[in-house]
Order: sequence, then C-alpha cells, then structure tokens
Amino acid sequence: MRNDLILDPWHIGQKSNQWGDDFAETIFFLGNGRMGCRGYVPFESERRPVHQGLFLAGIFGEIKPGITDFVNLPTPVCDEILVNGLTTSLTNEINKILNIRDSILTMEFTLNHDIHVKTERFFSSADSRFLVQRTSITAPKNYTIQVRTGINEESCNCPVPDDQVKDNHETIQLAKRINFSTGKNCFKAKYLINGTNLEVSEEVSVSTKGFHVAKVCEDAVIVLEGNSVLVDGEYSKLTSEVTTYTYEKLTLISSSRDVHIDSAFPTLWSYEDLLVDHMEFWEKKWEVCDIDEAQVKRTFPDREDTITALRYNILQLVNNCSRLDPTVSIGARGLTHTRYKGCYFWDTDVFMLPFYMATDKEAAKNLCLYRINNLEAARDYAKKMNCLGARFPWMTSFDGSEQCETWDIGCSEIHITADVAYAIDNYCKKYNDKDFYLNFACELYVETARYWFSRYTYDADRKVANLLFCKGPDEYCGITTNNLFTNVMVKHNLTLAINAAKDLKEKNPTLFRKLAITESEITSWEDLKRDIPLPRDPKTGHLTTDDTFHLLEPVDLAEIKPDDSASYHTTCFDRLQRYKVIKQADVLLLMTRLQNLFSEEERLTAWNDFEPLCLHDSTLSFASHALFAIQNNLQDKAIYYFNKALFLDIYDVMKNTGKEGLHMAGMGEIWQAALYMGLLKLKV
Repeated sequence: MRNDLILDPWHIGQKSNQWGDDFAETIFFLGNGRMGCRGYVPFESERRPVHQGLFLAGIFGEIKPGITDFVNLPTPVCDEILVNGLTTSLTNEINKILNIRDSILTMEFTLNHDIHVKTERFFSSADSRFLVQRTSITAPKNYTIQVRTGINEESCNCPVPDDQVKDNHETIQLAKRINFSTGKNCFKAKYLINGTNLEVSEEVSVSTKGFHVAKVCEDAVIVLEGNSVLVDGEYSKLTSEVTTYTYEKLTLISSSRDVHIDSAFPTLWSYEDLLVDHMEFWEKKWEVCDIDEAQVKRTFPDREDTITALRYNILQLVNNCSRLDPTVSIGARGLTHTRYKGCYFWDTDVFMLPFYMATDKEAAKNLCLYRINNLEAARDYAKKMNCLGARFPWMTSFDGSEQCETWDIGCSEIHITADVAYAIDNYCKKYNDKDFYLNFACELYVETARYWFSRYTYDADRKVANLLFCKGPDEYCGITTNNLFTNVMVKHNLTLAINAAKDLKEKNPTLFRKLAITESEITSWEDLKRDIPLPRDPKTGHLTTDDTFHLLEPVDLAEIKPDDSASYHTTCFDRLQRYKVIKQADVLLLMTRLQNLFSEEERLTAWNDFEPLCLHDSTLSFASHALFAIQNNLQDKAIYYFNKALFLDIYDVMKNTGKEGLHMAGMGEIWQAALYMGLLKLKV
C-alpha cells in the first residue's frame, strides 16, 4: 500500500526526493486517448529508456514472428539543464500536481540549491495531434543557463511474458529513425516500427523567452542558451538579480496509420491558445461525466478521498480512449504501460464500454467498430482452430490476430467471442442504432453463432451440447467443461443471431443472401441454445462455475492469501487450479451482466457460495463484487468492495500499479458500481 499522495477534490499531488518512482509515474500518467506518456520528470539525471517513453494508440512492433508489443516510442518529454557548462543535481523535493479538472501535470523542484524549475505539460484533448510543454527556469543573473531539449531516442521495450510469475530483463528497440530534417527552431524525426511498415513522425518546435536557440542538432536536440537577450541585433548580458527563462515546446505526432489526422505543422502556434482549447474540452467533458459530489459525501462521510478517486478514474477512462479512431481499442493498461504487450482483451467490451456508452456515443461506436473491422480476422482465426464462423482472439493488437502465447489461456478462454456480441448488442440497444445493427452487428452475431455451433460437442445419450476445453473468467478453474458464464453468454449470443437472421431476411435481404443463411441453420442454433446445460452442484443443486468445481480441494484462503497481493506469487498455478477457490468473480460477474435471467434467490445463493471462495487475484474482482452487492442490496459488502476497488491504483492496493500500469477494466467496472450507487450526475 502507498499513502504518499496528497488528494483534494480536483488534484492529486506528491512530494518526492527521487527522480524515478514507478508507482508515481503510473499515477501521474497523462494522455488524450490517442497518445500519452507516464508521469516521469523530463530532467532526470539518468535516462531510463524502458520507463521513459511515449505511447501512441495502435502502434505495435514485432518482437518475434507474429508476436507484437506496444511500442515505447522515442519521447519528446526529455530535457537537460546545464549551469555554467556543468550538470545539475536535485536539491529539494519534486512537487508533482495532477490537475484532474484540466488534465494538466505540473512539476516544480530546485537544482543546485538556487535554480528553480517549473514544468507543465498536457496532451491536447482538443487536438489529439499535440503534446504541449512549458518550462520556466529561475536562476541568478550571473549564471549561464543552457537547456538541451528534444527527443530521447533511447526508448525501448522490455516485453513482459504472458506468464505472470516470470520476469524478463531483455530489451528491444522497436522504433528506428529513418529520416531527420531541421529548421531554425524546429526539427522533424521519422521512425520505422520494427517488423511492420508503420512509420511514426515527431515534429518539435520551440518558442522561447529569455532564451535564444543556439543550434538544432542531428541527435534530435535543440540547444537553448539563457545568458543573454537580444537587444538591437546584439546579445547583451542580463542585469536583474534573478532572471526567469521560459521555453514552450510543441510536438506534433503523426503516423502512417492515421486516417483523419492532419500532419501539417501549424505555421503559428501559441501555448496559451492551445491551453484554452484544451481546457474548453474538459469543461464540456465534466459537464457530462462528473460525479454528484454531495451524494458522494453523504454516502462516504468519513472518506473525503472518494471524491478525488472517482474523478481520477473518470479522467483516466477519458485519457485512455482514442475516441475518434475505429481501428483501435483500449489495452488492459490503456496507454499507461506495455503490460500484456498492450493488447486488447474483453476488458473494453465488458467492463469499459458502458462508461463510453453513457458519456460519449462516438467513442462507444468506434470501440464497437474496432471489433467489426476485425471480423474477417476472427473468421480466419476460427478456421485456424478448425471451426466455422468467427472467433475473436483472447489477446489482439493492430491486425486482429491472436497474441496470447499461453496455450491454455489463449485456446480455452473463448467466452470473449460471446462477450463481443454482448457488448455490441448493448450499444445497439442503448442508441437504437438500426443502421449499425442491420449493416454490421447482425453479421457478427451470425458468424459468431456459427462458431459456437461448431465448437460444442453433442452428447446424444444425454441430449446435451457440452462445451469442452474451456475456461471462464475464473482462470483458476483449470481447463474445464461447461463454464456457466460462457454457456449463458453463448445462449445470449445465439438469441442475438436467431433474431438477426430473421431481421436480415426482412430488412436487409442482400446481406442475408450474402451470408447464405438457411432456415435449417437457424433451427440448429435454436436447438443448440436449448441443449446447452447450466452446471449445478450435484449435492446442493445450486448453479456452479462448471462441471468439475465440486471436485476441487477445499482450502483455507488465509493460508494462500495473507494480504491483497496476488496469491500466484507464493502458490504455484498447478496448486491454485486444484484448490476450491476462484481467482475473480465468475458466476457473480455473469449475474451482474444478465441480471434478469436469474431470480433473487439464485443470485443471493450464488453470493453465499462464491464470495467466501474468491481470492481476488484479479484487479477486476473487487469492483465486480461491489457491483453485484449494490445490485442486490448488500449494502455493507457494497461499501467494503467499492472502497477496495476504487483505491486499487491510487493506493497501490495489489502492489502492481507501478510495474504494470493503471487497471483500466477495474476503473470501468467501479464506474458502473458508482452509477448504481447514485454517485454520478448520470442516473441508471
């Protein structure tokens, strides 16, 4: 647990005596959805190329054939200060402040006891091309101040294995400079992304006050000197006791995959104008997204930090979604880290999408279009797995291919295909988007139904269709049969397909014919839906996780879970998958998504059965339990789990925020819990 952050309703601060701090750099992440970077200090005395970088949505590089990583790009948040030709050292605390209302990060500190530095940055939310920085340096008059500002081209990746108990210390540089050009106070660098044809360009321009531009260097650095000012065409020494030097830095970042991005650098630009536009965006955004502060205070009278944490979660949900781009989704850690190789999971479809559906229709639609755009890749994946129709991968990046290297997870966690259909159905119903439904969604429902028809194994003697070799949200269940979550979601998927086929026949006959849907095929989906079993415990008759859960070994959870850190750090996966425990909400998660399918008695029985068995080793679990408890009027439990989930990152509850990044799905899930609790201006 961390407790060194300073919170007020609209700010998060920290005072620290060290340059590098993984936890703080995660918390002080800043972005605009299209791009972002972690909250490190630009003037660090040592470069940390793995930790210092820039992330651009959709930019993945190849680390080995067929496997990609989210590229840690060369970063323009990079500066060096020299005083009288010598390097400087930190002599007081670094004061960091994240302005939640305006999404601006400010840092202040002192070098060499008498040089005060203040720097601020924001990724423009009004114009997603721009990273904007301003730095002021106050120093005695007799000092010669030199600043080297530009791009740190040492940024690299340290790919983390899918196996969570393994570490990797090997690095790989995924962006190589291929072109460079300079101007009077600017330069442009172009980089090729490893194993792809993708190119990323970073164009930097500097405006100064007190400084003058001494030179623009081929190592992507602009040198500024601050010992003189230009008077009547000549430089003269500054005479005031203390002088403040200021430089403003605009970086335009573009890539070859951009469709609607203007890569032309503006002829004239103003820090203040860019700031005003950015702040106007956030003023409008908070009108839609803000919390009900009075209700929060009534619900949590003894926790003033709840206000800050809720707003922080909303800020980061906005800052990690490339709302205008239908070709990308949101990684498990957003733009805050390369964990899980930056891949897209079910996290977006099930846990984050509801936030965007409630606050930003365009963002929600584009997240759905990402799945639609990868339907052909899903068809290819199903064929590769000897199945019909379309199967979505567990982990994917820019091209829709499977990126999971852990065979049991990648091959068996197939519920994601039904999750995608579920998410798109929610969008269509929310906005009554009939064009999207008939032209896009229906095709996806049909193709995923075909996958499910080919994936189940029919037991003629028992007249049931069994889902073999599967894994549900509870990843400690081993490879199992008839996971309840998956089976019910598949039934839902089949219902969507049956209705879609009928609607296409009537309202979009061209697509109906193109898909070659037959009446016998529709009947086969109806039969499959009927014959999919819902597993029950053989002794109690209660709904249970899967067909084998009752066979697992009982264990005292306290023996393997002494605190909130994940138990797999101390107990091997083999043992965990034989214990009668669950990693995260599974049956309970299902009942939060399709509440009406289950009676109140079934829901409360499931809570009594599974809540005591949950290890909460997934960062999703606390929030899902909070949501279930709220939906089912378990008030004390709701408050308990809500607090666990809400402060997961801010207080580093599971001790992995620094080394893995923000837990975006957990943020989405706790937002849903807050909605049901009436803590938002929006209402259920």
